[in-house]
Amino acid sequence: MKNVILLFGEEKLLINDEISKIKQKLVPDYLEAVNFIPLDGKNVHNEEIINACQTVPLITDKKLVVVYDAGFFEGGKGDQEKPGERQDDFLNMLEMIPDYTVLILTALKVDKRKKAYKILESKGIVREFNQLSIKDKAFWVQKRAKLYGKSMDLKTAYLIAEYTGNLYQTDNELKKIAAFLGDKGHIEPDDLSKIFFKSLEGNIFEMMDFIGMKNPSRAIEIINRLINQGEKAIVILYMISKHMMDLLTVKTMEGLSFQDIKSKSGLHPFVLKKALQQSKNFTLNELKSAIRLCQQLDTDIKTGKIQDVLGLELLVTRISL
Repeated sequence: MKNVILLFGEEKLLINDEISKIKQKLVPDYLEAVNFIPLDGKNVHNEEIINACQTVPLITDKKLVVVYDAGFFEGGKGDQEKPGERQDDFLNMLEMIPDYTVLILTALKVDKRKKAYKILESKGIVREFNQLSIKDKAFWVQKRAKLYGKSMDLKTAYLIAEYTGNLYQTDNELKKIAAFLGDKGHIEPDDLSKIFFKSLEGNIFEMMDFIGMKNPSRAIEIINRLINQGEKAIVILYMISKHMMDLLTVKTMEGLSFQDIKSKSGLHPFVLKKALQQSKNFTLNELKSAIRLCQQLDTDIKTGKIQDVLGLELLVTRISL
Protein backbone atom coordinates (compact mmCIF):
# COMPACT_ATOMS: atom_id res chain seq x y z
CA MET A 1 0.00 0.00 0.00
CA LYS A 2 3.04 2.28 -0.43
CA ASN A 3 1.25 3.92 -3.35
CA VAL A 4 -1.38 5.31 -0.92
CA ILE A 5 -0.30 8.54 0.81
CA LEU A 6 -2.02 10.50 3.57
CA LEU A 7 -1.02 14.16 3.92
CA PHE A 8 -2.64 16.04 6.79
CA GLY A 9 -2.24 19.11 8.98
CA GLU A 10 -3.02 22.80 9.27
CA GLU A 11 -0.55 24.06 6.66
CA LYS A 12 -2.37 23.43 3.39
CA LEU A 13 0.30 25.25 1.42
CA LEU A 14 2.91 22.69 2.46
CA ILE A 15 0.50 19.88 1.61
CA ASN A 16 -0.23 21.34 -1.82
CA ASP A 17 3.49 21.91 -2.43
CA GLU A 18 4.09 18.22 -1.65
CA ILE A 19 1.32 17.21 -4.04
CA SER A 20 2.87 19.42 -6.74
CA LYS A 21 6.27 17.73 -6.28
CA ILE A 22 4.75 14.26 -6.62
CA LYS A 23 2.70 15.38 -9.59
CA GLN A 24 5.76 16.77 -11.39
CA LYS A 25 7.51 13.41 -11.02
CA LEU A 26 4.56 11.30 -12.18
CA VAL A 27 2.48 13.32 -14.61
CA PRO A 28 3.86 15.27 -17.61
CA ASP A 29 2.04 18.55 -18.20
CA TYR A 30 0.66 17.40 -21.54
CA LEU A 31 -1.00 14.39 -19.88
CA GLU A 32 -2.44 16.19 -16.87
CA ALA A 33 -5.98 16.09 -18.23
CA VAL A 34 -6.02 12.27 -18.27
CA ASN A 35 -3.42 11.12 -15.72
CA PHE A 36 -4.20 13.54 -12.89
CA ILE A 37 -7.61 13.23 -11.22
CA PRO A 38 -8.52 15.59 -8.31
CA LEU A 39 -11.59 14.62 -6.24
CA ASP A 40 -13.54 16.39 -3.50
CA GLY A 41 -13.53 14.08 -0.48
CA LYS A 42 -16.58 15.78 1.02
CA ASN A 43 -18.79 14.66 -1.84
CA VAL A 44 -17.08 11.73 -3.57
CA HIS A 45 -18.09 8.11 -2.89
CA ASN A 46 -15.84 5.06 -2.61
CA GLU A 47 -16.94 3.70 -5.96
CA GLU A 48 -15.91 6.93 -7.72
CA ILE A 49 -12.48 6.80 -6.08
CA ILE A 50 -12.04 3.14 -7.12
CA ASN A 51 -13.07 3.90 -10.70
CA ALA A 52 -10.65 6.85 -10.87
CA CYS A 53 -7.80 4.71 -9.52
CA GLN A 54 -8.44 1.66 -11.73
CA THR A 55 -8.51 3.55 -15.02
CA VAL A 56 -5.26 2.70 -16.80
CA PRO A 57 -2.88 5.67 -17.32
CA LEU A 58 -2.34 6.95 -20.84
CA ILE A 59 1.17 6.59 -22.35
CA THR A 60 3.08 6.77 -19.02
CA ASP A 61 3.39 4.06 -16.35
CA LYS A 62 1.78 6.05 -13.53
CA LYS A 63 -1.21 8.22 -12.79
CA LEU A 64 -2.11 10.39 -9.78
CA VAL A 65 -5.44 10.58 -7.97
CA VAL A 66 -5.86 13.14 -5.16
CA VAL A 67 -8.82 13.08 -2.76
CA TYR A 68 -8.93 16.42 -0.96
CA ASP A 69 -10.49 16.56 2.55
CA ALA A 70 -10.91 12.81 2.97
CA GLY A 71 -13.27 12.43 5.93
CA PHE A 72 -12.49 8.86 7.00
CA PHE A 73 -9.55 10.01 9.10
CA GLU A 74 -11.34 12.67 11.11
CA GLY A 75 -12.98 12.37 14.49
CA GLY A 76 -16.37 13.86 15.27
CA LYS A 77 -18.07 14.70 12.00
CA GLY A 78 -15.71 12.36 10.16
CA ASP A 79 -17.39 9.46 11.96
CA GLN A 80 -20.63 10.23 10.14
CA GLU A 81 -20.06 7.92 7.19
CA LYS A 82 -21.85 8.38 3.87
CA PRO A 83 -25.01 6.28 3.49
CA GLY A 84 -24.11 2.72 2.55
CA GLU A 85 -20.38 3.23 3.11
CA ARG A 86 -18.56 1.82 6.12
CA GLN A 87 -14.98 2.31 7.23
CA ASP A 88 -14.21 -1.32 6.40
CA ASP A 89 -15.41 -0.72 2.84
CA PHE A 90 -12.99 2.18 2.62
CA LEU A 91 -10.09 0.05 3.88
CA ASN A 92 -10.94 -2.73 1.42
CA MET A 93 -10.94 -0.11 -1.32
CA LEU A 94 -7.38 0.91 -0.43
CA GLU A 95 -6.23 -2.70 -0.90
CA MET A 96 -7.63 -2.60 -4.43
CA ILE A 97 -5.56 0.37 -5.63
CA PRO A 98 -3.47 -0.88 -8.60
CA ASP A 99 0.30 -0.37 -8.66
CA TYR A 100 0.08 2.06 -11.58
CA THR A 101 -1.96 4.52 -9.46
CA VAL A 102 -0.63 6.78 -6.72
CA LEU A 103 -3.50 7.82 -4.44
CA ILE A 104 -3.07 10.86 -2.19
CA LEU A 105 -5.59 11.59 0.56
CA THR A 106 -5.55 14.92 2.39
CA ALA A 107 -7.14 15.99 5.67
CA LEU A 108 -6.99 18.96 8.02
CA LYS A 109 -7.13 16.82 11.16
CA VAL A 110 -7.01 13.09 11.79
CA ASP A 111 -8.07 10.87 14.64
CA LYS A 112 -4.98 8.71 15.14
CA ARG A 113 -7.07 6.17 17.06
CA LYS A 114 -9.11 5.28 13.98
CA LYS A 115 -8.51 2.02 12.16
CA ALA A 116 -8.14 3.78 8.81
CA TYR A 117 -5.30 5.92 10.10
CA LYS A 118 -3.49 3.04 11.83
CA ILE A 119 -3.55 0.87 8.72
CA LEU A 120 -2.25 3.64 6.49
CA GLU A 121 0.43 4.48 9.02
CA SER A 122 1.68 0.88 8.99
CA LYS A 123 1.17 -0.02 5.33
CA GLY A 124 1.10 3.28 3.46
CA ILE A 125 2.81 6.65 3.74
CA VAL A 126 1.68 9.25 6.29
CA ARG A 127 3.05 12.80 6.57
CA GLU A 128 1.95 15.56 8.93
CA PHE A 129 2.19 19.26 8.09
CA ASN A 130 1.38 21.32 11.17
CA GLN A 131 2.03 24.99 11.87
CA LEU A 132 5.73 25.77 11.87
CA SER A 133 7.51 27.23 14.85
CA ILE A 134 8.48 30.89 14.39
CA LYS A 135 12.10 29.84 13.90
CA ASP A 136 11.30 27.26 11.21
CA LYS A 137 8.82 29.64 9.62
CA ALA A 138 11.48 32.37 9.39
CA PHE A 139 13.82 29.97 7.57
CA TRP A 140 10.92 29.02 5.29
CA VAL A 141 10.29 32.72 4.56
CA GLN A 142 13.93 33.24 3.59
CA LYS A 143 13.83 30.28 1.23
CA ARG A 144 10.41 31.13 -0.22
CA ALA A 145 11.44 34.71 -1.00
CA LYS A 146 14.02 33.36 -3.44
CA LEU A 147 11.18 32.10 -5.63
CA TYR A 148 10.27 35.75 -6.19
CA GLY A 149 13.85 36.89 -6.77
CA LYS A 150 14.27 38.43 -3.32
CA SER A 151 16.61 37.94 -0.38
CA MET A 152 16.52 39.05 3.26
CA ASP A 153 18.41 38.55 6.49
CA LEU A 154 17.02 36.34 9.24
CA LYS A 155 15.84 39.31 11.32
CA THR A 156 13.59 40.47 8.50
CA ALA A 157 12.35 36.93 7.94
CA TYR A 158 11.39 36.73 11.63
CA LEU A 159 9.35 39.94 11.32
CA ILE A 160 7.41 38.49 8.40
CA ALA A 161 6.97 35.17 10.19
CA GLU A 162 5.60 36.84 13.32
CA TYR A 163 3.31 39.22 11.46
CA THR A 164 1.61 36.68 9.22
CA GLY A 165 -0.66 33.74 9.98
CA ASN A 166 -0.69 30.51 7.99
CA LEU A 167 1.79 30.00 5.16
CA TYR A 168 -0.75 30.89 2.48
CA GLN A 169 -1.08 34.36 4.02
CA THR A 170 2.70 34.55 4.43
CA ASP A 171 3.21 33.61 0.79
CA ASN A 172 0.70 36.23 -0.34
CA GLU A 173 2.51 38.87 1.70
CA LEU A 174 5.82 37.86 0.12
CA LYS A 175 4.24 38.27 -3.33
CA LYS A 176 3.02 41.75 -2.34
CA ILE A 177 6.47 42.69 -1.06
CA ALA A 178 8.15 41.43 -4.22
CA ALA A 179 5.73 43.38 -6.41
CA PHE A 180 6.06 46.53 -4.28
CA LEU A 181 9.88 46.50 -4.33
CA GLY A 182 10.16 45.94 -8.07
CA ASP A 183 13.80 45.59 -9.06
CA LYS A 184 15.10 45.93 -5.52
CA GLY A 185 16.46 42.50 -4.65
CA HIS A 186 17.04 42.71 -0.89
CA ILE A 187 14.14 43.11 1.55
CA GLU A 188 14.82 45.22 4.63
CA PRO A 189 12.71 45.76 7.80
CA ASP A 190 11.84 49.33 6.77
CA ASP A 191 10.25 47.99 3.60
CA LEU A 192 7.73 45.97 5.59
CA SER A 193 5.94 48.79 7.37
CA LYS A 194 5.14 50.35 3.99
CA ILE A 195 3.36 47.19 2.91
CA PHE A 196 1.91 45.25 5.83
CA PHE A 197 -0.42 47.93 7.09
CA LYS A 198 -2.08 48.23 3.71
CA SER A 199 -3.88 45.00 4.60
CA LEU A 200 -7.32 45.11 6.24
CA GLU A 201 -6.08 43.52 9.45
CA GLY A 202 -3.15 45.92 9.59
CA ASN A 203 -5.52 48.87 9.24
CA ILE A 204 -7.70 47.49 12.01
CA PHE A 205 -4.67 47.26 14.32
CA GLU A 206 -3.74 50.83 13.47
CA MET A 207 -7.31 52.03 13.97
CA MET A 208 -7.51 50.33 17.37
CA ASP A 209 -4.32 52.12 18.40
CA PHE A 210 -6.04 55.45 17.73
CA ILE A 211 -9.22 54.35 19.52
CA GLY A 212 -7.11 53.35 22.52
CA MET A 213 -5.44 56.78 22.44
CA LYS A 214 -8.94 58.36 22.44
CA ASN A 215 -8.35 59.84 18.98
CA PRO A 216 -11.55 59.04 17.05
CA SER A 217 -10.82 61.44 14.17
CA ARG A 218 -7.71 59.47 13.14
CA ALA A 219 -9.62 56.20 13.53
CA ILE A 220 -12.37 57.53 11.25
CA GLU A 221 -9.71 58.51 8.68
CA ILE A 222 -8.70 54.84 8.50
CA ILE A 223 -12.33 53.75 8.04
CA ASN A 224 -12.71 56.17 5.13
CA ARG A 225 -9.40 54.96 3.67
CA LEU A 226 -10.63 51.38 3.75
CA ILE A 227 -13.98 52.30 2.20
CA ASN A 228 -12.18 54.17 -0.59
CA GLN A 229 -10.03 51.07 -1.18
CA GLY A 230 -13.22 49.09 -1.79
CA GLU A 231 -13.63 47.34 1.56
CA LYS A 232 -17.26 46.75 2.57
CA ALA A 233 -18.47 48.44 5.73
CA ILE A 234 -20.01 45.23 7.07
CA VAL A 235 -16.63 43.47 6.71
CA ILE A 236 -14.89 46.32 8.56
CA LEU A 237 -17.50 46.04 11.31
CA TYR A 238 -16.89 42.30 11.55
CA MET A 239 -13.14 42.89 11.89
CA ILE A 240 -13.66 45.52 14.61
CA SER A 241 -16.03 43.19 16.48
CA LYS A 242 -13.62 40.26 16.17
CA HIS A 243 -10.74 42.40 17.38
CA MET A 244 -12.77 43.59 20.36
CA MET A 245 -13.48 39.96 21.23
CA ASP A 246 -9.74 39.23 21.06
CA LEU A 247 -9.04 42.17 23.38
CA LEU A 248 -11.70 40.96 25.82
CA THR A 249 -10.25 37.44 25.77
CA VAL A 250 -6.77 38.78 26.50
CA LYS A 251 -8.07 41.18 29.16
CA THR A 252 -9.68 38.33 31.10
CA MET A 253 -6.30 36.57 31.26
CA GLU A 254 -4.28 39.42 32.70
CA GLY A 255 -1.56 38.09 34.98
CA LEU A 256 -0.92 34.93 32.96
CA SER A 257 2.30 34.41 31.00
CA PHE A 258 2.48 35.14 27.27
CA GLN A 259 2.74 31.42 26.47
CA ASP A 260 -0.26 30.56 28.66
CA ILE A 261 -2.40 33.25 27.02
CA LYS A 262 -1.24 32.12 23.57
CA SER A 263 -2.16 28.51 24.37
CA LYS A 264 -5.56 29.33 25.87
CA SER A 265 -6.60 31.99 23.33
CA GLY A 266 -5.25 30.37 20.16
CA LEU A 267 -4.20 33.81 18.91
CA HIS A 268 -1.25 34.16 16.55
CA PRO A 269 1.82 35.58 18.37
CA PHE A 270 1.78 38.83 16.36
CA VAL A 271 -1.94 39.37 17.01
CA LEU A 272 -1.47 38.51 20.68
CA LYS A 273 1.37 41.00 21.13
CA LYS A 274 -0.78 43.79 19.67
CA ALA A 275 -3.82 42.71 21.69
CA LEU A 276 -1.83 42.70 24.94
CA GLN A 277 -0.70 46.26 24.27
CA GLN A 278 -4.12 47.53 23.20
CA SER A 279 -6.12 45.80 25.93
CA LYS A 280 -4.36 48.04 28.48
CA ASN A 281 -6.28 51.00 27.02
CA PHE A 282 -9.67 49.56 27.99
CA THR A 283 -11.44 48.25 31.07
CA LEU A 284 -13.39 44.98 30.96
CA ASN A 285 -16.67 46.89 31.02
CA GLU A 286 -15.57 49.15 28.15
CA LEU A 287 -14.72 46.12 26.00
CA LYS A 288 -18.03 44.39 26.80
CA SER A 289 -19.88 47.59 25.98
CA ALA A 290 -17.97 47.96 22.69
CA ILE A 291 -18.92 44.41 21.66
CA ARG A 292 -22.60 45.13 22.42
CA LEU A 293 -22.38 48.30 20.31
CA CYS A 294 -20.89 46.28 17.43
CA GLN A 295 -23.72 43.74 17.64
CA GLN A 296 -26.36 46.48 17.73
CA LEU A 297 -24.82 48.27 14.74
CA ASP A 298 -24.78 45.02 12.76
CA THR A 299 -28.52 44.68 13.36
CA ASP A 300 -29.21 48.34 12.57
CA ILE A 301 -27.29 48.19 9.27
CA LYS A 302 -29.01 44.98 8.16
CA THR A 303 -32.48 46.35 9.02
CA GLY A 304 -31.80 49.67 7.30
CA LYS A 305 -31.97 51.80 10.45
CA ILE A 306 -28.64 53.49 9.72
CA GLN A 307 -26.30 54.02 6.79
CA ASP A 308 -23.33 51.68 7.17
CA VAL A 309 -20.41 54.14 6.93
CA LEU A 310 -22.11 56.67 9.22
CA GLY A 311 -22.79 53.84 11.67
CA LEU A 312 -19.10 52.87 11.69
CA GLU A 313 -18.03 56.46 12.33
CA LEU A 314 -20.47 56.79 15.24
CA LEU A 315 -19.38 53.43 16.62
CA VAL A 316 -15.70 54.39 16.62
CA THR A 317 -16.51 57.72 18.23
CA ARG A 318 -18.49 56.08 21.04
CA ILE A 319 -15.83 53.42 21.69
CA SER A 320 -13.17 56.16 21.88
CA LEU A 321 -14.96 58.14 24.57
